[in-house]
Amino acid sequence: MSNLILRKEIRSVIRNSGQVANSKMLCSIVKLMNMRYKNLDKKRVVSLTNELLFESRI
Repeated sequence: MSNLILRKEIRSVIRNSGQVANSKMLCSIVKLMNMRYKNLDKKRVVSLTNELLFESRI
């Protein structure tokens, strides 16, 4: 899966969570993405999620 599509999916999860984005969401989002897509690289998902969570707080 490309980074662009993965970013889109993670942004969607953050928006649809109904909560303010913070660093505590990281673990839950990574688990959710691994349940949806079994063959994702966990390190890549963690780094992209960190970027998007930080971006949404600014």
